[in-house]
Amino acid sequence: MLVKVSDPAPRGGTLTIQGRYLGGANQGVIRLGADENGKGGYVFPASAIKSWTDSEIVATIPTDAPVGGSWLFVEVSGKQSTGLPFSVTR
Repeated sequence: MLVKVSDPAPRGGTLTIQGRYLGGANQGVIRLGADENGKGGYVFPASAIKSWTDSEIVATIPTDAPVGGSWLFVEVSGKQSTGLPFSVTR
């Protein structure tokens, strides 16, 4: 379950996601730009993840991430979190 996501950030900036039951980097993915149901979008590559614990994920926003506002989801072991709005700025 996602609780909080950091303020909008540019490509190359830092994204911090706080929540519960976030698993670990080998169990999950970050999806950005999905629709409100979590379908589609851009999956962060594993190389973008700086740290991932059960309560916090810190990642670098990739240079090819979509710019603009969209929904952000975390998927862990096939289960999808609630979505939170997040914006990648220029």
